[in-house]
Amino acid sequence: MIFGNKRKKKVIEFFDYVEEELIPLEKELEPIRLIKMQLNEGRKLIDNNEWGIAFENLATELVEHFIIVNRKGELIANDVIKLCGLDHDWVIKLRRLNSDGYVPGSWRLVDCEELAKDNKYTFYKPSRNITDKLDVGNVVKLNFQFESTNDEDPLGERMWVIITEKSQNKFKGTLDNNPFYLSELYYQDIIEFEHKHIIDHDLEISEPNLVDKYIERCFVNNQILYEQESINYLYREPIEDDYEGDYEDSGWRLMTGKETDEYMDNPDNFSFVSLGAVLSIDDSIIEILESEIGTAYKRNDEGIFEKIKE
Repeated sequence: MIFGNKRKKKVIEFFDYVEEELIPLEKELEPIRLIKMQLNEGRKLIDNNEWGIAFENLATELVEHFIIVNRKGELIANDVIKLCGLDHDWVIKLRRLNSDGYVPGSWRLVDCEELAKDNKYTFYKPSRNITDKLDVGNVVKLNFQFESTNDEDPLGERMWVIITEKSQNKFKGTLDNNPFYLSELYYQDIIEFEHKHIIDHDLEISEPNLVDKYIERCFVNNQILYEQESINYLYREPIEDDYEGDYEDSGWRLMTGKETDEYMDNPDNFSFVSLGAVLSIDDSIIEILESEIGTAYKRNDEGIFEKIKE
């Protein structure tokens, strides 16, 4: 019976935590009403020594309404799970994690200055001119990288942080996201970072950059994109008014110049990507990308693009 009292006490502790710490943070009335109902029903189950059922019913209600437990809540839930012999997946659900593959102690902030330097057409990082204007209260996005035992995990999460302290070259802030993979961090944890880690911000200012300049899409032969084949022929066709998609089409079509009719007829042989993605592979075409609709170019024997006369 001593063991039973431990289970009962720990489940009651979780219920008290939900009632005293989670519910006050919830703003929508309907979820609060339903969770309070589950708290009342659950306490009756606890009195009948149905501790595990009481916990699972309440946990299900929390998950249903996207209410995420913090570090304290997870510790209590872990104790309940162990004492009541419940499925450990409840922790994953209560944290709204997409995986339990995270390797503890493996996370770090990415030096995005180096990343932007190596990927100037596809990765933009705000310049020091902008990050110098950030101050306490501003919100910035950082790139958190980590290791995982799950091959399907992305190995990185981009999350927002609210700045709470600023010195000449360093910042401190509180995490403004609940991680989906990096289970070692929790909402409102303190994060220390530098200018080089900032990839986005809430300032109402912007600056010219190559990523935005070459964000429009083009159709490119996959042999160019994935097999290092050269761009030898390209043309810019008119954009149809009824074009549908999430991205703007530049009209550019990039070919090796060796495509057969059969190859051209298979849409799987082409990808619709940003011009920047192609420039990252071969930026020899950059000088002609401003050419007008209807223009076509072919690379000559000297490797120079010549405009094709109609």
